[in-house]
Amino acid sequence: MNRFVDILLFRRMVAPVILQVLFWAGIGGTLYGAWVLFSLGHWAWWIALIFGSLATRVLFETAILAFRAYERLGEIRDALAR
Repeated sequence: MNRFVDILLFRRMVAPVILQVLFWAGIGGTLYGAWVLFSLGHWAWWIALIFGSLATRVLFETAILAFRAYERLGEIRDALAR
């Protein structure tokens, strides 16, 4: 119940969890797109596989970086309060 109250009072962020789910959906989409290119006999399937996965990772890493920095700042604040 305490976690639910923390979510309602914006003490705990929901967006990092949603971003992780969207990341795995993006990886799945990248794999599916590379498979479609492979099944059509297109030569660029391996480029889509490698660079699509890398671009998805970098995009979501930069998005989640703000939330991780916020968590660390909260830890620093709590450590200074002690």
